[in-house]
Amino acid sequence: MTQETVKALSDVDLSQVITWAQEEIKTRTERRKQEAIAKIRALASENGVTVSIAGTRGRPARIRTTTKAAKAG
Repeated sequence: MTQETVKALSDVDLSQVITWAQEEIKTRTERRKQEAIAKIRALASENGVTVSIAGTRGRPARIRTTTKAAKAG
């Protein structure tokens, strides 16, 4: 699809294309994630290691560390 094709779309058609594209991006992202997890598990298995992959976020949670000095100040 070219930029000219996109410009020629009606507002309704353009909205539908955007919706489809967003859904496709989510599908591809999930597929790549699952493929990466499968590859990690296969590599771990080949080396006699077990792995646990859990969580729903895309990145690990941020761990906050505080000291008594930081709390007092």
